[in-house]
Amino acid sequence: MENLLENYGAKNFLLAVSGGADSMVLAHLFANSGLKFQVAQINYKLRGRDSDDDTKLVKDFCDKNQVKIHLYEVSEKDEKPEGSIQLWARELRYKFFRNIQETENLEYLVTAHHLNDQLETFLINLSRGSGIKGLSGIPENDHKILRPLLHYPKNEIYRFAQEKGIVFREDLSNQKNEYLRNKIRNEIVPKLLETNDNFLENFSDSLAYMKSASDFLQNVVEQSFKELRTGQSDIEFTLNRKKLFSLEPFIVTEIIRKLGFSGDEIGKVRAAETGKFFRSKTHEISFERSQIICRKRAGK
Repeated sequence: MENLLENYGAKNFLLAVSGGADSMVLAHLFANSGLKFQVAQINYKLRGRDSDDDTKLVKDFCDKNQVKIHLYEVSEKDEKPEGSIQLWARELRYKFFRNIQETENLEYLVTAHHLNDQLETFLINLSRGSGIKGLSGIPENDHKILRPLLHYPKNEIYRFAQEKGIVFREDLSNQKNEYLRNKIRNEIVPKLLETNDNFLENFSDSLAYMKSASDFLQNVVEQSFKELRTGQSDIEFTLNRKKLFSLEPFIVTEIIRKLGFSGDEIGKVRAAETGKFFRSKTHEISFERSQIICRKRAGK
């Protein structure tokens, strides 16, 4: 919080508060800091009365501390997907947050991610074959999203809540292993923590080193990308095919990743012959004899 006061003291913040221990501790710290902030809480209506009780707790806190609160309650118009509920919920809440920030002129979004979240995310990305950027963790400050609790383990946050008498609610659905993150949290992380009393501290140090290495390597990749491309537009440009595939394999992979490809797709692009066409999440690329034509997909 001292870092926030020193670097962002004159700014306005939006706090994402669910009612759990981490976000209620975050709200408590802000309420006692003198920083100007508002609160956002979203009720997904996925856990019946428990969801409503979470909302009531956050609302009561805001009423007590005279903090403006923005509530969103999911209704029938918010069609739940057949696919990933977690991805749908994430997209819904960040859209909600952005709308509030624009309307209320709140420059920074603040979330309560902590060190255990870092470990879970690292393991998820590792299981999915992520690149070095994905393995360098959740950033502390990323596109005006601040995460001041990121270096603190969950047990310290719970201990602080107990010492300060901070009321919070437990999301019992986190105990179910239906989702990958819950399975990692409940089954894998406890085993890792048993191996070494300093596991989380050592992990945090390694992650910081990984991020430093990632930042350096990304600068190398960016420079190589600039040297390869022809055309000033981000919508359509070409890459020198011969020069690209003469680079170190790591740099080739990261440049292909920049074009929106991941996993097995990267290998297919690397092995492509003249005339091949590929479509990623963000780009369409076609291989010609001496160059690769790249077009950004509409709306991406």
